[in-house]
Amino acid sequence: MASWKEQLAFAPLETLERGEEIGRRLRHAIELGVLEEGDQLPSESDLAARMRVSTLTLRSALAELRHLGLLETRRGKGGGSFVKANIGGIAKAQLDALAAYSLEELLDIREYRAFLAGSAATATADRSQQVSVARLASMAAQIESVRTPSEMTRADSRFHIELAAASGSTLLTRQEMAMQAEVGALVWAGDSDRRRAAGVEHALIVSAIQSGDTHLARALAEDHVRRDMNRLIDLRMSMEPPPQGTRPRNEDIDRTVSAIELFTSSLQGSVAASIMAVERAVQGDLDRTKNGKLAELPNVYDAARRTLDGTVPALYGTGFAADPSYFGEMGFIWCYIPSDPKAPQRMELDLEFYDYTTAAWWPKKDSDDTVHASHAYVDAFGANEYLVTFTKRVLREGRMAGVAAVDVLVTGLQIALQPFLRHLPASTCIVDQNEVVLATNTANLLGGTLPPTPQMDRRITLPSVPWMLCIGVSKETVAKKG
Repeated sequence: MASWKEQLAFAPLETLERGEEIGRRLRHAIELGVLEEGDQLPSESDLAARMRVSTLTLRSALAELRHLGLLETRRGKGGGSFVKANIGGIAKAQLDALAAYSLEELLDIREYRAFLAGSAATATADRSQQVSVARLASMAAQIESVRTPSEMTRADSRFHIELAAASGSTLLTRQEMAMQAEVGALVWAGDSDRRRAAGVEHALIVSAIQSGDTHLARALAEDHVRRDMNRLIDLRMSMEPPPQGTRPRNEDIDRTVSAIELFTSSLQGSVAASIMAVERAVQGDLDRTKNGKLAELPNVYDAARRTLDGTVPALYGTGFAADPSYFGEMGFIWCYIPSDPKAPQRMELDLEFYDYTTAAWWPKKDSDDTVHASHAYVDAFGANEYLVTFTKRVLREGRMAGVAAVDVLVTGLQIALQPFLRHLPASTCIVDQNEVVLATNTANLLGGTLPPTPQMDRRITLPSVPWMLCIGVSKETVAKKG
């Protein structure tokens, strides 16, 4: 039976980019210490069969690993491919790998890793009488005695895998192993040395498990993982530093604030123009229709599509949502941009399980006829994205026929605003009317919600949108994760 090391390093591949995936999988396994200095790989034919790839594809990947200095070939009896764990230039390789991730991807990984670690800690604490707490404590302490980044990676990874295994869940352990293979080595990228802090955090998690405190164990494990991932996200953000000094001058801050205000005004203008174009198409089609059916609005989709010209990257979709009390049925006419701004598509929704009249963006009964912005929310039944939706009621003879609306991606706002936020002091963010962070220059705030009455240097109301610019949020203010 294959060991957990072999299951992680040599598991069958599921992606199409198999040549790149083999190299990445084995490189991460070496960096993690899953494959250690001097370990011999299986023969090419055996390894290709295990990973379900051709021998030619495998051979190409192994050649690249030899070029990177991760493998060496020994000839003669007892020869083969052997691991070289003392890797020159590994820091650059890690930073290059980190640069390939977007902030959105790192945020998702952060929350997923926190979920895995928290779930493992909770389950292990719940069965603390059945697990070897002494073994877990020993694994927790190892990180404080290691010296090199690869040893730090190895010790931290082994603790988290051991924690998942102690939960008693095979599936949870496999998921943790997959995450460690994905980003475990990157957690220790850069110059940071968190050995002592990580050792203390590991020990606190084990102590909570030993006492059977499931809530504390979860909280400590989640905080530990988020702290590591936040440092990684900050490092990713720092790869594109502002062109001027590290500490902005007051005049630079004022200039940047003005640029952000101009952006939000421009965004609202684009949103309003899109909504007006959709509303005009709806009104024009309803003037010509005989039966007042949603299917008799042929020009609405084309009007929506024309507004998504790619000039405003944050705009994700626009169209018309019918009021069932007017049309006698629910229905969308909606155009959105799934990935390529040059290829907008018609959105098809199964409305059997989606009553959009209860959604965060649907107008309240006392709404006026201006454009309104929802708070940030996950549209789980529609676009399955994190959105802010701008809406305006479409009226016919005093009755609401539906809603003309525009979706804005929260991740698009982060991308669009990041060049401005880099010029502002650390721990600056833009929040919506519910204090949900829409964009920030600091990982600790990314994807979070500010608590009531947070301490900060300045709080500025942005024009045209119900958002606030919060400059220099104090380090004592910890954003709750959504």
